[in-house]
Amino acid sequence: MLNQNSTIVFIDDECIFCNFWGKYILKNDKSDSILISPSTSNVFKETKKKFKLFPNPKETIILYHNGRIYSKSLAVIKISILMKNWQSIISISYIIPNFIRDFFYDMISRNRKSIMLDSCVIDELKSKDKYVD
Repeated sequence: MLNQNSTIVFIDDECIFCNFWGKYILKNDKSDSILISPSTSNVFKETKKKFKLFPNPKETIILYHNGRIYSKSLAVIKISILMKNWQSIISISYIIPNFIRDFFYDMISRNRKSIMLDSCVIDELKSKDKYVD
């Protein structure tokens, strides 16, 4: 399943906020190339073994693309570009220094469980064709 050309977004499958965004990515991905996988999947475990330093999926979204790992705000920017949709406008945030982007990313990440109070959408996300477990 995993190869150098794969594009996989790893999400915390216990987080409503993360699951919401996973579903959003799949729904709006015009490139039709992005896969979503939970941090408990075999694909995640296989990918994690290939890297010495690997981000904690409980703290950040993780993008695996062309054999590289991206996390935090850089992952969000890369995902928005890869979606080949209007979301690619987010790429202009490259002009903001990474430490500032990640500061705001971390702030949202710390508060994500209080931002989304709806029920979990993981079951709906699991029914999608591009959800890999």
